[in-house]
Amino acid sequence: MVTLKAYKIQDVNRKKRTGIAANGFADLKQKGAKKLAITEDCRVCLEDGTEVEDEDYFNTLPRQTVFVFVRPDETWEGYVTVLKHATEKIFRAMSQRDEIIEQIYDFIHDSESNEMYSVMVELVNRLDDNIDAEERSEDETWFDGLSQSFNTKEDAMRNAAKSRVRKYFSNAREYFEKASKKAQPLLSSTLDEFQDELKKQQYFGDYFVRSARQELRLCCDKGWFGCEGPYNEKNCLKLHMINPYGSKESRVLFSTWNLDHVIEKSRQIFPAMIQAAEKCPKGSQMNWKYFFGLLFTRKNLKLVHIGCHVKGEHEGFECQSKYFYIKPKR
Repeated sequence: MVTLKAYKIQDVNRKKRTGIAANGFADLKQKGAKKLAITEDCRVCLEDGTEVEDEDYFNTLPRQTVFVFVRPDETWEGYVTVLKHATEKIFRAMSQRDEIIEQIYDFIHDSESNEMYSVMVELVNRLDDNIDAEERSEDETWFDGLSQSFNTKEDAMRNAAKSRVRKYFSNAREYFEKASKKAQPLLSSTLDEFQDELKKQQYFGDYFVRSARQELRLCCDKGWFGCEGPYNEKNCLKLHMINPYGSKESRVLFSTWNLDHVIEKSRQIFPAMIQAAEKCPKGSQMNWKYFFGLLFTRKNLKLVHIGCHVKGEHEGFECQSKYFYIKPKR
């Protein structure tokens, strides 16, 4: 049975926005191009400027996502383009039009104003969201599809963070089943240490909780999360931001963001742990705290929008063998 999902489409100039039902990316592109009277060699982007290129990425996006159809001779930089068009309309007939528009462009691209601008645009787009609501009774729609056991938004967000961290622990346990018999005892005891420490840290549920202490959470006290950029960048050049506390749609979209390991979990950390267990020198112990930090803490985790997530190898980021072992305390 073919499943159709509802989306919204528009052109670059936002002269026409319409709803559309599609069963996949190819279907959406074909129908959208026809409705907007655009050739099918156009590009399809999200409102923030992220280009959608394949079915895999398309399938991560929720219903009612807005897609912008961009002709080959057009550009779309997300909200920057919207503001450009707006300023051009406002000042088209003014004698100082060019000077004023240039000043606004300078504001947009000023590195010190990026965060302010991004938040400003997102706030405008989310005026209908019920961000401040916390209890289920205040925003029933937000909880649609979630367990009845969640009475507050923070309950659900805390559970979401714990689930991700628990998954990393399960990944480790499954991966270590491949290790040699020689390595198994050390790896098993390391997993026990991991589990004890995770319980003490409450599985880092505070990562997604807006009322948690600032040093523990990844958002501001209003629930705004900012993408921290690809593994090899200090910041997100696309200025991706989201507030999953605002609406069900934002909550679902946030679930597609990655808690990305800079030093990779499966390519680097797990193989390094097996190697360390197999070659542990006599009189030494595996430094479980070093590997724990890499797997579960912000020392090695970045919150990344799916458009900034790099699926390929993280070149230049490796485990450091000098930290693999410690001498037992006497």
